[in-house]
Amino acid sequence: MSDTSCRICYRAPAANVSFHGHEGLVVLMRFSRIDGPFCRDCGLAVYRDVSARTLLRGWWGIASLFITAGTLVLNTVRRTRVALLPESSRPANDRTLNPGKPLLDRAAAFGLLVPALLIIYIGFSAAHS
Repeated sequence: MSDTSCRICYRAPAANVSFHGHEGLVVLMRFSRIDGPFCRDCGLAVYRDVSARTLLRGWWGIASLFITAGTLVLNTVRRTRVALLPESSRPANDRTLNPGKPLLDRAAAFGLLVPALLIIYIGFSAAHS
């Protein structure tokens, strides 16, 4: 953590982190990355948006099941770096992103049902074989 300025709203302090996204396309995959530095508000907003899209679109492929899980864990670890930043001494401006609802309070959290239902299905299939 330093007095680096946020790349979105130019407030300080900011943490230099990258948030990753993943989209499974059954056979293909698509990766994305948004690089910082981010202040606390902008970093949380980017984390929540990228992770929400990954929760909905990431699971659709065999390898994507594992890549999505890893991506979500990696983003959560990196989220900690921006969440621990102190409040900026400069007030929020019109460029500062609104973090919005927490990730698990968004409709995208239903994306967690995909791996959960798959695990239940595999468990029942194995038990009845």
